[in-house]
Amino acid sequence: MNFFEEFLLKRQANATNVYLIETYDPKRISQYKKFILQNAHFRSHRKLFLDLQTMELLDVEQNAAAQDVSSNSFFGGAPIFPSTQLLAQLKRQPIVLLISYAFSERHAQLLSDFLVSASHDDALYRHKSTVLVFTSDADLFPQVVRRFAYTLTPPPSLPAEREEVLRSIASELSQALNRELRLTIDADIINASSGLTLHDVETAALESFATFRDFKVETFTSYKIKILREAGLEFIQPTRGFESVGGYEYLKQYIMNRVIKVLRNPEVAQRYGLGVPKGILLYGPPGTGKTWLARALAKEVGLPMVIIDPSTFLRGIVGETEARVKQVTAIIESLAPIVVFIDEFDQLTLSRQAVVSTDSGVARRMTNMLLSWLGDENRKTFIVGATNYVSDVDPAFLRPGRLDEVVPVFFPDAKAREEILRVHTNVVRRVPLKDVNLGDIVEKTYLWSGAELEKLVLEAASLAMTSDSEYVTQEHFEEAMNAIEVNTAEREKHLKLMIQELKRLENVNRSFLKSALTSFERAEGYRVKGVVV
Repeated sequence: MNFFEEFLLKRQANATNVYLIETYDPKRISQYKKFILQNAHFRSHRKLFLDLQTMELLDVEQNAAAQDVSSNSFFGGAPIFPSTQLLAQLKRQPIVLLISYAFSERHAQLLSDFLVSASHDDALYRHKSTVLVFTSDADLFPQVVRRFAYTLTPPPSLPAEREEVLRSIASELSQALNRELRLTIDADIINASSGLTLHDVETAALESFATFRDFKVETFTSYKIKILREAGLEFIQPTRGFESVGGYEYLKQYIMNRVIKVLRNPEVAQRYGLGVPKGILLYGPPGTGKTWLARALAKEVGLPMVIIDPSTFLRGIVGETEARVKQVTAIIESLAPIVVFIDEFDQLTLSRQAVVSTDSGVARRMTNMLLSWLGDENRKTFIVGATNYVSDVDPAFLRPGRLDEVVPVFFPDAKAREEILRVHTNVVRRVPLKDVNLGDIVEKTYLWSGAELEKLVLEAASLAMTSDSEYVTQEHFEEAMNAIEVNTAEREKHLKLMIQELKRLENVNRSFLKSALTSFERAEGYRVKGVVV
């Protein structure tokens, strides 16, 4: 059943007289107009269209202003919504009223009383008079409106619709140029344009033709990436794998066996009755390389990555209403298979008990939409979250089916610190070392984070450059260490609390946790005893 059939079924069943249609696509509005004009069920109905921005009321079939319903009253310079006249007309004769476009709470407040009154009015039932409101987000309306109305959420676009749009554009271009064009319209193009609205498909197709004189997959992909960027998401192709991750052998091996092998060979996993992993949450102190590890994971799997910055994402989404989440997640899914990295995962999945009540329900609605997306059994994206505060994450996000498990990332142990120093002096960048005792540096950097070790290398290199030294020496590292302050006692307390939190969580592999702690203790020796037990 498509969304037109769903609407017609609910209308014939007298579910309500009012329908909220969630869409960002102007072509969808045109589709509904055409459907109302052509469908036999509404043949005897008068068709009216109200432009909510100008309060201009048009008779759709006559393509002229509706003279018998005044919408030209003004109060304080602003047009007044003609609710009384419209309601009287809807009761007097069969009418289909289309209202466009509600994109703010002000619009919702303006329409709310009228919609509640019209939703279950017996006179409207008798005439089958119908009100369709096109909106960016049904949640803009009060709960009572949503309870009395019926909400329809058409998908951004369907494959057959995208093909039809592309063929229509190809035909129009051929006519305009007065010659037949053989433009590429195949399965790759149809798939590449998935997640886009029909208006977006048309725009990207025309851009592609202007650039390449053909329809190209990369143009549609670039258009989607542009939409993601506007929503505060970054699309990247990772260039470094696990060879660029210093140390953490136990962690890399665990992720390789539990995640990467399965993602690379899903058919092998299916033979053992294993499903495709949904995602993991990396939990550890700041600066321990969680972001770096996520990028390396994507490279090892051979997938591109979308990075969600919660602060930018929330600012961009909430400013346009939360319905933008649906469009953005649809685009992300259309790029699948793909790794989605969510840094500061707790910021985007804040526990509902901790949500401030003064945000008008925005955070709660955002949480519910993200839960719905992450819990979708058809989701093809692999989520990698990273957090320093797992206790702040809503427990619903940590359940299997949304994320497979919480994976601890401790401070780098002695072996890891030495490897991190090697990576940052020989892999990520080439630092001219001479007479540098990495073992001695490792001993003096107990419970330093990977970020601090990288800073140490950069500081030592800067000191060498400042002194016009040909090489970076042990003395430069010693001087650099004095410039970086690390409170070891506080780090040990943090480590204790982290272990306690991990033992409290259900979605933690106990065998892996024990193995990780044993590895850490063995590498650090006596200093860690009593801390991680």
